[in-house]
Amino acid sequence: MRAWRCLASAIVVLIAVGADAALAESATNPKSALVAELQDAVRTDEKNWLVAHMHFPVRYYGKSAKLIRSKTWFLQHYATVIGPELKAKLIAQDPNDIFENWQGIMVGEGSRNIWLRNFGADTAPKYEIITINNSD
Repeated sequence: MRAWRCLASAIVVLIAVGADAALAESATNPKSALVAELQDAVRTDEKNWLVAHMHFPVRYYGKSAKLIRSKTWFLQHYATVIGPELKAKLIAQDPNDIFENWQGIMVGEGSRNIWLRNFGADTAPKYEIITINNSD
């Protein structure tokens, strides 16, 4: 019985160390930190954070394709553009496991995601939203 308690304690410690390591990695990795900020903005419907991180025009693929050309239009249509299915995919993304290619980084999964591209320098990255996909 004592061996089981020791094993259980060891597992709890390993889980805690792993969680701390994941948090530390997202704090030191600017891309992971950005994804965590994006997730917080989506979770709390912080529209102004999203607008501040958009590179206009933003391509939007929902029920139809559209170019989002202004902050005003995005704010007025936020509920349609960032629907519940897209929100769920964005929030479920592991900030430390980001898909990246020459186009930028993708947050989300499948046909429900947001793409961001670096418009800054390598030493001072500035990722901005370039595409929002919210379709079936």
